Amino acid sequence: MSRRRTNSNEDDSLELLLDTVSNVFGGVMFLTLLAALLIIARGTAPAEPDDAVEERPVPVSAVLVEAKIRQTAAAIQAQQEIMRQLDPDGDVMAKSDRLRSLEQTLSLARRHAGRTDHLKEAQQQALRDQLANQSELEQQIADVKQQIADQAATASAIRTQSERSVEFRPLSRSMTDEAVVLLRYGRWYLLQTGPSEGVNRDDFFVLQHSRSLTRVTPKPHRGSPVTSQSLSDLVTRLKAEFKPGQFHVLIAVWDDSFSEFNPVKDAVKAAGYTYRTLPCDSSTRLSNQYAAEAYVQ
Repeated sequence: MSRRRTNSNEDDSLELLLDTVSNVFGGVMFLTLLAALLIIARGTAPAEPDDAVEERPVPVSAVLVEAKIRQTAAAIQAQQEIMRQLDPDGDVMAKSDRLRSLEQTLSLARRHAGRTDHLKEAQQQALRDQLANQSELEQQIADVKQQIADQAATASAIRTQSERSVEFRPLSRSMTDEAVVLLRYGRWYLLQTGPSEGVNRDDFFVLQHSRSLTRVTPKPHRGSPVTSQSLSDLVTRLKAEFKPGQFHVLIAVWDDSFSEFNPVKDAVKAAGYTYRTLPCDSSTRLSNQYAAEAYVQ
């Protein structure tokens, strides 16, 4: 019994040893094949020592190349199948091209719009400047119109003041002599300083002189302005040389002195003289000669 048990233990130990050796050998073979496959798949040889004289390319297995080709072809076919599933009508690419074209067109349109906006801003600025100038011109026109209206109102007031609203009395024939007073350049002139005196050459230019005719015109720088003081002086000189009962006053008035007529006429009437009026214009020349009996008022 004892020997029989001993043989059984030895058989079991041998089987265990053989089993272990087989497993180790199988593991080594597996690791060796795995390393070889990895090196072939990467296409590179194992690292050699630094002192290797030259590197020799490791040949690539044709089987692996064909497997890679089949894998790539399968991937391409799978992508094409996916594209067919995503785009059954085949218009996605066309739409994509159309989208890119539209994006380019939009980009160009935006650049053009930017330039257009710049030009539009410049035009709007020019329009604003033009409107400002127009507004300034309109304001100037309004100011000129206002000035014209003011001047018209002033002229109307002056015209109203200078209008001769004289109520003419019935004329009567006078047998008296004349004392001549001229109104021109806004001034009054005495043609003679006295009844027996000749033409007042201090205040008049003599244009023509003969025995029966003397033609004169007043000097612009002589005479006296029509004021209250000068009219008082006129009345004093008239009364000193031309008595009211013996003389009447001839008032020769030019068109540039119509506004001075009423003050002179009022002063002459207040002094007790009758008068007559002789309207004149720029072409009138006075003549000192015999005249018919005058009508006075």
